[in-house]
Amino acid sequence: MNDTDMAMNVTLGMTFLLPVLVTVSLTAVPWITDRREAFGVTVPSAAHADPNIRRLKIVFSWVTAASGIIAGMISLAVWHWLGVEPALWTISIASVALTLIGFAAQQICRRATIAIKERRGWRADTDRRAAIIGEHDNPEPVSLTWEWLHVAALAVTVAVGVFGYARMPERVAIHENMAGQIDGWADKSPWLILMAVPGQAIVAVVLAAAHAMIVYSKKPIDPDHPATTGFAYGAFARVLSVYTLVIGLLVAGWMGLGVQLAAIAMILAVVALTSALVIGVYYGQNGSRTYAGAAHDVGADGTDDDTMPSDDDRHWIAGVFYVNRNDPAVIVPKRFGVGWTVNCARPSVWIAAVALILAAIAVAVLPVLLA
Repeated sequence: MNDTDMAMNVTLGMTFLLPVLVTVSLTAVPWITDRREAFGVTVPSAAHADPNIRRLKIVFSWVTAASGIIAGMISLAVWHWLGVEPALWTISIASVALTLIGFAAQQICRRATIAIKERRGWRADTDRRAAIIGEHDNPEPVSLTWEWLHVAALAVTVAVGVFGYARMPERVAIHENMAGQIDGWADKSPWLILMAVPGQAIVAVVLAAAHAMIVYSKKPIDPDHPATTGFAYGAFARVLSVYTLVIGLLVAGWMGLGVQLAAIAMILAVVALTSALVIGVYYGQNGSRTYAGAAHDVGADGTDDDTMPSDDDRHWIAGVFYVNRNDPAVIVPKRFGVGWTVNCARPSVWIAAVALILAAIAVAVLPVLLA
């Protein structure tokens, strides 16, 4: 087996794991969301013991699991009959399709959950919030100061290019396709050694922004259990801040020293998805799995806790997109899934999105101009 065949097999193997990880992640989502939400709908903690809600969660998991199995079988058939490269494209498309199927299933389950909520009379009579006193005792995300390590990654990229310029061939490979074949070349030039730097800079900005989202997000503290939920959320946020920092540096390193290698990209994608899945399953959204149990789901009188401190369903479009002009917060925890999202009513969110899109377009066009 030559190096090209080995690279193709590694790429194929890693790529086959992507739809598997997407499927497992989707299947797990209803079971690891915050205990105060179900399919993007505000519910009391006791709702997760409701037979109808549990049935929806089971159906959602079965639908996403079955979709993943079908996608895997189709990808294997394409590999067998058409070869490696068509199989790689099929797997990539299947991963996107699985995400769309998961969203569609979530919307169906969300509407059913709203109907159950209305039928059961689950509502918040008041809007109660809580703040944690002595918050320094809780775990906190790692400092944003660590993001300066991206400057070191950029410096290494530039240094390798400058000191290795004399030994570079006259034609340099700048891209490898999904089958492990070089399909992009550029003439040797001083500008070529800096080609990866803009991409690295964008990665640094995006991941630093993701880290900042964790640091500055609104904290979802339960007024009925402020100490427990405050500590759980702190532990959850700290772990994900470390994850964001490490993954960002790994991606920056790949872009600087091996961006043309598709196999490395697939390995990084699998590592990132696997790590996120493990964190999500262990902690749950907002750390909910670390405090789930009778102490949280049962009221002081020993009965199921049907209370809801607040209910802001009206601000969540499709249970996924948060739009609240009266909320100064830019970053809020997700309602369905693990992580954070943005308040789409804040102008700064749209300005940042447009700037990021323009920067990404500029980086994509740069290799074409240099070729």
